[in-house]
Amino acid sequence: MRFSPLSFALGLAAASVIPALSRVFRPFAVEAAAAGMGMLEDARRFAAEQIETLEDIVAEAKVRREHLDAAAVAAAATMSESEDESEEPATTAAPRRRTNGAARRRTADTGR
Repeated sequence: MRFSPLSFALGLAAASVIPALSRVFRPFAVEAAAAGMGMLEDARRFAAEQIETLEDIVAEAKVRREHLDAAAVAAAATMSESEDESEEPATTAAPRRRTNGAARRRTADTGR
């Protein structure tokens, strides 16, 4: 194989340029890694805030449900006490009879 001075010069140039490039690009790589770590920390903080908000909503819903259950129990107790005190049984009105409105339409169509 023959010796090529051009190949030799290119090899020397590459050997000297690569360390110079690594010295230049290293700070950029460090800054990019720091920015990525900062964004990751912000994302974790945001997720923690959202989870805390969701836990607060769930806790409020549980308290509200317990409040409604207690109110329903109190209302049922009040209703049973009032039924025990009354001597006459409660009368309910007969339900209204519902039709499809055919009779009303017939009278409207004939003009009566």
